[in-house]
Amino acid sequence: MAKAADLSRFQVNVEKPLATEEAPAPRKREQRSAAVPLITKGFRIKPEAARQFDMLKAEVEGKNGKDKGPALIAEALNLLFKKYDKPPVA
Repeated sequence: MAKAADLSRFQVNVEKPLATEEAPAPRKREQRSAAVPLITKGFRIKPEAARQFDMLKAEVEGKNGKDKGPALIAEALNLLFKKYDKPPVA
């Protein structure tokens, strides 16, 4: 037979004391130009390619601490456009 729940310590809307350490500041997102809206495109890749991209991204991010994933993808797109004689626009 299951035990009855102990509700003697149940409290509602109780403010918890602040921790002695300050909470880390929220990360700021990079400012992007409002003139050019960004569009999300999804694609599928092999797990090995995803792992290798994550490793490359971590190596590049380690140098300055910023998320470089979108910049790496833009660089890859520009190289692809160049290969097919298109102007680099990413």
